Amino acid sequence: MNAVKQLFAMYGGLKKEIYILCFGRIVTSMGSLIWPMLTLILKNKLGFDASQIGLYMMVLSFIMIPCNLLGGKLADRYNKKTMIVILDLLGVACFLVCGFMELSIMTILIYALGSIFQQMEGPSFDSLIADLTSADEREKAYSLSYLSMNLGLVLAPTMGGLLFENHLGLAFIISGLADFSSTILIFFLVKDIKKETNDEEGIYEKKESGALWKVLLKRKILLFYFLIASISGLIYAQFNFLIPLHLEDAFLKKGALYFGFLTSINAIVVIFGTPVLTRIFLNWKDIFRLYLGNFLEIFALSFYIFIYDQFYLCVISMILFTFGEIICTISSAPYLTKRIPSTHRGRILSLQNITSMVIGSLGNVTVGSLVDAYSIHFVWILILLLGILFLIIFYFYQKWDKRSYQQLY
Repeated sequence: MNAVKQLFAMYGGLKKEIYILCFGRIVTSMGSLIWPMLTLILKNKLGFDASQIGLYMMVLSFIMIPCNLLGGKLADRYNKKTMIVILDLLGVACFLVCGFMELSIMTILIYALGSIFQQMEGPSFDSLIADLTSADEREKAYSLSYLSMNLGLVLAPTMGGLLFENHLGLAFIISGLADFSSTILIFFLVKDIKKETNDEEGIYEKKESGALWKVLLKRKILLFYFLIASISGLIYAQFNFLIPLHLEDAFLKKGALYFGFLTSINAIVVIFGTPVLTRIFLNWKDIFRLYLGNFLEIFALSFYIFIYDQFYLCVISMILFTFGEIICTISSAPYLTKRIPSTHRGRILSLQNITSMVIGSLGNVTVGSLVDAYSIHFVWILILLLGILFLIIFYFYQKWDKRSYQQLY
């Protein structure tokens, strides 16, 4: 018990607003009942076939791209707390309307609109955490936020599954009410920081005027970072794309069951591993943590070149993969926010999400075509080769980063 207390003690000393935001994230995640079931809703309730579902998800992803960028611009131009509250309320209204409608394609479109509003608030949420923390506190704050999100997600898929068959409207309502309760918390308990300045801003975080493209042209290294981060995102995306296809091929009808089991392992390791790994690597430079995290993900996925139906190896691979996921997640936002002006955080964070989303979506289309044309084993070899190339590029990128941001080393 004392060891657990000491482990979580590292999250102490942050501003109370950080804890409120993280508690709000727990509540919101607990209400995420619909999104994990969206494919099943489209297939079983509305009669969509696989290609129609894929088209719907792709169109929704591409609609979210300009909306995410707009959310970043709003985060930089207006008060971040205000943007979170407004966009949350718009999303809540959409979810509650869905709960009282007869299920149809219109219900799904209104739900998609609510999801877009939630996507738009992401840059405000992430940049607000940076605004409320010093550079030294940021790893702990983002780690706590990531842990909070996953704590809330533990029960959501189970609750959604129980309501799926006969009470789907209630699932929409619960999602809306959960979001609304976190919005109320943020509205009343997070102070207005619009006119505040953070005296502990790092040397590279000083405010700048000018358009986003002008800021990025002064920091060409960040454009290259977006590219390699997108390659990393494409490799990571195989967790939800190539692994399920592999399990379905190897275990036939049990593939979905086994993938669900691996997903549960992922969630459990995230919950227990996040504070442990944050503590262990707290004094590492964020870029070195990113390299280690990506190495673990690539190494774990390489297991599938040699795995076919040895499920215990799949479990070991998932544990290693989740370690890499945790390390990358707690390092990515701190790495980026320490290197960009505080006036442009929202737009730059959203731009990183957009590039990863585009390359991830297009990359999976290519991966799927290769699986159809060749074999899953062949594609796993290509993923490993891409991963090795990524690690080589990232090694030289670290040297460039050190020259560009010497005072962070």
